[in-house]
Amino acid sequence: MRFHDCIAAIVSGQITDAIARAAPLSRVVLGLSLLLTTALNNIFYIAAIQLLISVSFLIIITSGGRLLKESARLLCWLVIPILLLHALFTPGELLVKGMTIPVSIEGVQLGGWFALHLIAIFLSALVFSRLLGKDEWVGFLLRIPGWGERFVPYALLLNSGLKKNREIVRREYSNWDACGKKLRQLPIHITIALADTLNENKKNASELWHDWDQRVLSISDVSQSVKQAAPMVTAAAVFAAALLWAIYLAGRV
Repeated sequence: MRFHDCIAAIVSGQITDAIARAAPLSRVVLGLSLLLTTALNNIFYIAAIQLLISVSFLIIITSGGRLLKESARLLCWLVIPILLLHALFTPGELLVKGMTIPVSIEGVQLGGWFALHLIAIFLSALVFSRLLGKDEWVGFLLRIPGWGERFVPYALLLNSGLKKNREIVRREYSNWDACGKKLRQLPIHITIALADTLNENKKNASELWHDWDQRVLSISDVSQSVKQAAPMVTAAAVFAAALLWAIYLAGRV
């Protein structure tokens, strides 16, 4: 690893640790502020700033932007059709006169705006989901009065069963691939995957029922972590959220 890569890794780790020491509620406020200001914004350069903020957060949080690279593949399938449809079917002045395919300047501008806005919203939502750990999210739900406790069993089952369900899907896909990806074999492998997934979910539900008191106690401990949060880092997170709203409001003036 090169020297500047080592320095970047150290700085990234320190920032990630600082974010983790902030109170969970302040991280929720920060992530929600980024998501809401991005979703409500309708100004191009503000969206570009919000996109850069989200990309920076993801690079820091995921230690190198692995999640960002995976998201880029998905976004390509969403962004390219938006650009093409708006460029081809939005009426306006032709981008290049005499072209066989009528591409309008207004269509390119409109498609570029919608594509940028979609990417910015997607990445800000991704940042929001990553600012809290899985146990912290469940603990946060547990603290919501009235209906919060109803979501805890589903969140715990999803957390414990997601990894195993992915393994089942990968296994059956590998089996189908070994058979030469014959279409007549596909329903069989899908049925096996669904049956194994249902059985695994029943097993997880039974284990959760037997260990319910211990699991809820551990979540309660996480939900009380606000008491151990670093005050300065928490204040910085709240300040950053206020700064996001200030940038958003300044752009609308």
